[in-house]
Amino acid sequence: MKTYGPGLSLLILPWLVAGCVSGESTPSDENPTWYRDIKPLVSQRCEGCHTPHGIGPFTLSSYDDAKAHAAAIADSVQARRMPPWMPSADCQQFAPDRRLSQQEIDRVVAWAKNGAPLGNQADERPTLPQKVSLDNPSATLDWGSAYTPSTTKSDDYHCFLIDPKLQKDQDLIAYEFVPDQRHEVHHALIFSAPMSDAQAKDAATPGLGWPCSGSSDVKNAELVATWVPGETFTEFPTGTGIRIGAGKALIAQLHYNTRHGIAPDRSTLKVRYSERPVPNRASILPIANTTFVIGPKQQGATAVATSGPLPIPLKVWGVFPHMHEMGRTGTVVAGDRCMIEIPKWQFHWQQMYFYKDDGITLPKGTEVKYTCVWDNPSDRSVRFGEGTEDEMCIAFFYTTLY
Repeated sequence: MKTYGPGLSLLILPWLVAGCVSGESTPSDENPTWYRDIKPLVSQRCEGCHTPHGIGPFTLSSYDDAKAHAAAIADSVQARRMPPWMPSADCQQFAPDRRLSQQEIDRVVAWAKNGAPLGNQADERPTLPQKVSLDNPSATLDWGSAYTPSTTKSDDYHCFLIDPKLQKDQDLIAYEFVPDQRHEVHHALIFSAPMSDAQAKDAATPGLGWPCSGSSDVKNAELVATWVPGETFTEFPTGTGIRIGAGKALIAQLHYNTRHGIAPDRSTLKVRYSERPVPNRASILPIANTTFVIGPKQQGATAVATSGPLPIPLKVWGVFPHMHEMGRTGTVVAGDRCMIEIPKWQFHWQQMYFYKDDGITLPKGTEVKYTCVWDNPSDRSVRFGEGTEDEMCIAFFYTTLY
């Protein structure tokens, strides 16, 4: 499974084209120029987010854009804030990996220090454009009209019924949640549920959708997709997918945080189904700790979420650790095996991370643990909760039976 984001997301950014064509110019570490050295990096690692209407704070669609922000770019890559990538390479390898090499970082810094020289256009190397949107979707879905979040509370959790109009069972193999109002959509969870149960819940509440918290509040609902700030689109690993039955409903649970303004929102969901049944049907399984308390001004508060001994063997293809804004570090282990380590948490760059190799097999009896560490700058105690100012310690796993 590939998650694409600004970087994840659950974000896959294309790689530098491997190899060089005979006679093609090669990068220079001493006197880097825009055309030869910097434009290929920007195209592949930055441009997908730094576009008009993208999530980046400025565009990088041209040399003039990049030159105007050269100092900020150099500072961000040198500090490894950009491109955003949280996992430590010492634990597991994930694909794709958006990090710049030290050599590439040095090249960007030298270019900015030398006045951002343009260079010769004849030196420009062919590159693959950054892929940041789901291509060839089977359908684009929404809930029919715009919803305006509550004006009386800063955190509004609302569920919406989506009818995907499936005439037969389909295996979901890729999706892209597209937030309409990025400043107020905190996260989205997408569930599959029996249509009759979802319709009954929807009909019981006047207006569009219904208030919900934590889940869909519909019986027999199963989580099929997630979105948090930073993700763009997700492609599941080849040969895997999540089954959505004929006639089933989809339910979108959105968390709106209105601290930065309220506007009508009509987000959309793009989905791609497999042309034939996948050989490995997948599920998204969570573990969570909901009982922790982080004391006022407490630094390094720690809690552990655990699966208990697995009753059956599982194959884990991807992992999605989740905390809110007080997170410092997060580590997932299975037995004595590291599954992901995030040494510096960044709330806005969460995603599902998929393993570079063919997943990790967990034997029956394995215990999976997610250790969350927080720093609380406030004068209040903080507990598990759905609000942005609350905290969470949840990890999601994209799994198949082994």
